[in-house]
Amino acid sequence: MEKKTLLDSVSPITQSIDAVKSLLSYVGRAGDPLPTFLELPGQRCVLVLSNKKDVYYTVTPKACSCPGATYRPGQPCKHQRKYFPTPSKDLEELEAESDATIASMNGPKKLARPPLDSIRPEGKWAGGHNGPVDSEAV
Repeated sequence: MEKKTLLDSVSPITQSIDAVKSLLSYVGRAGDPLPTFLELPGQRCVLVLSNKKDVYYTVTPKACSCPGATYRPGQPCKHQRKYFPTPSKDLEELEAESDATIASMNGPKKLARPPLDSIRPEGKWAGGHNGPVDSEAV
């Protein structure tokens, strides 16, 4: 007898309401009212109820069985963006972009930046003060 892996398909398969109800009864959860989404434990997979409430779309980080994913291959659909968000840029890329933007607006000078782990404002005037200071008062 040959063994088959159920989740080893090329693309996710849309599930019927009856199939999800039987899955819910198998795991001991109530099927009425229907949940809007169902995370499968141990799998990177989410079942999402459609707007018509007639089927459940199978969503993974790389694919989705919804019509939107079918019409736009290679692009993440709204379900993938919601349930498996990926940061588009990391902190270093954002910081480099902001430095480049500031440099293009203000010329070649570089503004002093506080350390990332501190919320304390840093002084930008002479002597590390936050504004003009009377030399006699210091």
